[in-house]
Amino acid sequence: MRIKILCLALFFNLFASCEEIYKPDIMQVKNTLAVESHLTNDPNQNFVRLSMTRNFYSTDAVEWISGANVELIENGVLNFKGTEVSPGYYTFQYTPIVGKSYVLWLSYQKFIYESEPIVMPPIPSIDSLYTKHKIEKNYVINGYGVPELFSTPSREIYIDASITPQMQNYRFTWRAIIQWEYFPPVTSLESSSKPLFGWRTKYNHENFNLAGPAEFSVSNEVRQHPILSLGYNGRQYLDSGTQVPANWIIIVDQYGIPKVSNDFYKKLNSQFAAEGSLFDPAMAQVAGNMHCKNDPGKNILGFFDVSSYRQYRYYFNFGTGPDYEVIQRRLNRYFDIPDHGCQESTHPAFWENNYY
Repeated sequence: MRIKILCLALFFNLFASCEEIYKPDIMQVKNTLAVESHLTNDPNQNFVRLSMTRNFYSTDAVEWISGANVELIENGVLNFKGTEVSPGYYTFQYTPIVGKSYVLWLSYQKFIYESEPIVMPPIPSIDSLYTKHKIEKNYVINGYGVPELFSTPSREIYIDASITPQMQNYRFTWRAIIQWEYFPPVTSLESSSKPLFGWRTKYNHENFNLAGPAEFSVSNEVRQHPILSLGYNGRQYLDSGTQVPANWIIIVDQYGIPKVSNDFYKKLNSQFAAEGSLFDPAMAQVAGNMHCKNDPGKNILGFFDVSSYRQYRYYFNFGTGPDYEVIQRRLNRYFDIPDHGCQESTHPAFWENNYY
């Protein structure tokens, strides 16, 4: 009997020990300079953001780096000084030029940092943009906590683009704006209720959308590259059953990027997709292109990105299914459209429809 009790106690002790929460030691990377930068032919997108890293479990506010000297060097000769417009955020009163080489140079405290030189590619272009019917399949957790497969009829937007010796790689971002209408019910002849015309925005929150020549391919163009997919049922993107979908305005931002940027974004995509397996890429493999000139052993995180840029805008009526003719029209009006809103009685100035 005593042996049975002893064995039972040992079993419960072992079981309880399995419930102990394991908190791994995370490598401390505090006080390492982090550089986020972006340079294009659109001056509204150009910036350099400087901050200090924090420990993994830290809840401290971000430490932005003010007072640094930030410069842009063109072809190793011309210097353009950055202006700090807010804590840690620097801009340039200069628009870079296609075909010229640029280096990001900065100094902070006693250290000098510099990027590898990057040549700005030619301005990109889309040869054609079109859509195809697609059935999207996604797993959704149901009310019982069980994954359930759902099929959604949708329309996929694709592009074709050329590849040249000077233009090998592209990156795409997008913004999809669904227009909606609301017509209040008429309760009497004296009713003064007015219709509402509104809009909501769906952003690209996925991995970096990259396009370029396939490995071992000799093709001189990108073919049928997917940009985004949207369901035929526009109501799923609205927050009220009384709002009637009135089709889409799609904004596609196309960047021509050098190979070094393409390789960097690919590594980030691999890191984002990591699931904790033994062969997942480690963060140490996602190296930037910045280094400390006067102390080669000093760490610095970040990447200096130089890319060319062009924006495209389209109006789409996807219809109700694969047999319905899609209405597609490229837009030449570039209004500044807020993320969401509505207007009473009349359409907003940027409003689009099937006819104009």
